[in-house]
Amino acid sequence: MRGKLMTDGGVPPVAELSFETNPYLKRIKDTHLLNLRSILEVADKHEFGVLAANCIRPEITRGVLRAAFDLNSPVIIQVAESQVSYALNGWFSGSKFDLLNSFSEFVAKEVERLWEEKGYLVPVALHLDHLQNDEELAFAALRAGFTSVELDFSKHPPEVDRGEAVKLNIERCVKLIPELHKHGVTVEVEEGEIGEASVRAAQSEEEIRKEFTKPEHAVELVEGTNADAIAVFVGSAHGWYLRRPIIGYDVMRKIDVAIRERGFFAPIVLHGGTGLSYEAVHKAIGAGARKFNYATALADIFLRTIERDPSGKGAELVQKMTETEKQESEAKGRKPRGARYVLGKFAEEINKLDPKVLKAAEDAVYEHVRDMIANAYGSKDKAPLYGSQFGRCPLE
Repeated sequence: MRGKLMTDGGVPPVAELSFETNPYLKRIKDTHLLNLRSILEVADKHEFGVLAANCIRPEITRGVLRAAFDLNSPVIIQVAESQVSYALNGWFSGSKFDLLNSFSEFVAKEVERLWEEKGYLVPVALHLDHLQNDEELAFAALRAGFTSVELDFSKHPPEVDRGEAVKLNIERCVKLIPELHKHGVTVEVEEGEIGEASVRAAQSEEEIRKEFTKPEHAVELVEGTNADAIAVFVGSAHGWYLRRPIIGYDVMRKIDVAIRERGFFAPIVLHGGTGLSYEAVHKAIGAGARKFNYATALADIFLRTIERDPSGKGAELVQKMTETEKQESEAKGRKPRGARYVLGKFAEEINKLDPKVLKAAEDAVYEHVRDMIANAYGSKDKAPLYGSQFGRCPLE
């Protein structure tokens, strides 16, 4: 099932992704990356989760892809709209399109390199996450070869009624989705602002539960947009949790059931994966979550590893990055956010560190992702389920 033939708002379902429907796809030997729907349909049928890793450094990207290949697992490589500016800009150069296109080419080359090295391919999607401001960036991602985009238009002033917010969300989405769907590019939408873990920690359980996505709002958003996946607010949050998160697994299940009962396939996306226990992930999978966003932990693993540079240069550099970001944040009247938010500005200095240190950072990411794939998401050895061209060997 690829979604309803046409929503009441006239939004077509996503087309099959191919070189015929999408001339912008990066060619990897004789094939291309998959879109989100193709990744999640199999995960849904076999009830496992898929890691969606924010890859804001080459070492993080390589570590994630190596782990996916070695564990025979599907994976989603993604970068957020904000990360295009603070991470890709410096790793690469040029316009926003140039940055996305260079990142897309890097991912495609790494996938092809690993395919050559391992002798098999695993399912990989390329996703632009949390597009909130620059709507034209959705089409830049399309032209850059991305196979999926999240349109995150969930944030509205407190005085706006939640039901009205859904309608405003749909109005913005439907201006973009038909062109993306025509080219086989899938779309994730978001209902309810996920928010930061530090902010959620200051709220009471009652306040948090009051903000949970209502099933009827999720259904309305999916019906109005013909979305291919939906992120909802059920208690998870971005960043490290300062207390045990309050996750509404029962609400998640009700949302999932309600969407399916209306005849749509739009699996739940759980943002805020950093810090969730294996048990929490397993419960979320049982409640219908299929895509799990994971960002903060990977960036922090990278930074912590280079801080341990025996020469001391890595620690000095991270300190310099931290101070720079603090000064920039204070100048803008906001709280400091950490060294990762200036990664792009310090890309050249990072690249000058001892190659052994950077390889150690890649390996640390690799080991962590291996653990999450095997013990949290349950996607180990699932690549062969995607067809004969994928995976190390058929599943027994």
